This record gives sequence, C-alpha cells and structure tokens, in this order.
Amino acid sequence: MRDVLLEKIELLRQRMVNMGLEFGLDHPEVLEYSMQIDQLHNELNQIDHNLSKAGRKKTYRFYLTENNAFFA
Repeated sequence: MRDVLLEKIELLRQRMVNMGLEFGLDHPEVLEYSMQIDQLHNELNQIDHNLSKAGRKKTYRFYLTENNAFFA
C-alpha cells in the first residue's frame, strides 16, 4: 500500500509540474493536483506513524527515470 501511494504521489507530481509549466502555477488543475498530492502525503504519514507505533520502521528509496518512478 505504501509503495502504491509513493508511486501515485510521484505521477501526480509529474503531471502537476507539466501543467504548471504549460498553464502557470495558479491554474485550477495545478492547484487540484497539489491538493491531491497533499492528501496522499497525509495518508503516507499515517501509514508511517502506524508502522513506527508497531515498532516497524520502513525505509525506502525512490528513483526517478525519465518517465517512470520506482522504489527499492
């Protein structure tokens, strides 16, 4: 679940950046992407908090290639 959230965040971030470059940072769709990313970050923080309370800390690495994002 955590990895899926990270991938969604990165894909939304890429879309947001592209839209921002094309239409400007104050475009409504750019702002909508930003809000979606914020919500996913909140979900990720909750998962991490729950893992740390359970005594399991998960570290991760996030890699970007030209059009892809992946985790190791």
